[in-house]
Amino acid sequence: MSKTDIQINRITADFKKAREKFELYEKFYLGLSENAKEYLRSQSREYKNILSDIQKIILPSIMSNCPTCIYNCCKLHTPELSIYVAGSLGCFDYVDYLLVRCDTILPNPYYENAQNNLCPFWSDGCILPVDCRSFYCIKYFCDKLKEELDMQLISKYFKKIKNIISNFSTQVCMV
Repeated sequence: MSKTDIQINRITADFKKAREKFELYEKFYLGLSENAKEYLRSQSREYKNILSDIQKIILPSIMSNCPTCIYNCCKLHTPELSIYVAGSLGCFDYVDYLLVRCDTILPNPYYENAQNNLCPFWSDGCILPVDCRSFYCIKYFCDKLKEELDMQLISKYFKKIKNIISNFSTQVCMV
């Protein structure tokens, strides 16, 4: 088996796991009690506000740099140049998925993107609303963006997000 075949098999297996995990996150969300959803909404408001604040800072640089960049960070066939995380869909873990999903119906992922080594939420740009992106995606910056942006300011927002995520109680959602 060639190196390319091994890589294709690995990517295919990763996307299969990622899709299963993503679908489980949605099933978990749909099964939440109303009390759990109320807790989730209260946590989500702060999380999404911070995501929106970060986007206001970074989007101008992203809009001017990313469309013309030759390294599409959402392409997965160059993992060393991408934000790709094996076994995740859109780089979501269950906490940030719940926080963005609670009051928003997310667009359907383009699972066929896996065949082209693209993020399933990519179609001429990210199809997720700016306040509904995974924390992992939000915190990725290429060297060029790091040079342009005030990373000290952005890191203050990241600390707030990490605090929300680390204090999030899955147990409250299971009651």
